[in-house]
Amino acid sequence: MAKKIQVWAAYGPKISLGDTMTQDDIIENIVAATNQSKGSVLAVLAELDVQVEAGLKAGRIVRLPNGTRYEPIGKKDGSIDIGVRVSGELDKKVNAGFRGTWLNSQNIGKTEAEMIALWNEEHPEDLIPVEE
Repeated sequence: MAKKIQVWAAYGPKISLGDTMTQDDIIENIVAATNQSKGSVLAVLAELDVQVEAGLKAGRIVRLPNGTRYEPIGKKDGSIDIGVRVSGELDKKVNAGFRGTWLNSQNIGKTEAEMIALWNEEHPEDLIPVEE
């Protein structure tokens, strides 16, 4: 018997990720947008990394001027994860102007019951029971 997770993995809407934007791409774009030299852009980004690291190592939340926030999160084994939250403004802008490609876009907004029905229709040999 199939599981619900298989339905979402097979038919759930997801973004088709394009090519990775490399560090060189980002630096070139910043240089072009600001007329700063590549060396000065690299220096500022390197120092930003140093300052974020120092704040996190001191157990501090680090908030950038653009609203991005880094937070050290302690785990049970004593290790640290780093939580990153982008600004709400960036979130809104990406949602409003997204130009990427969706896979299974026809299933955006479908309920779990609709997704299970789709699976059951295409996989009659491996049905998922419909809960009522």
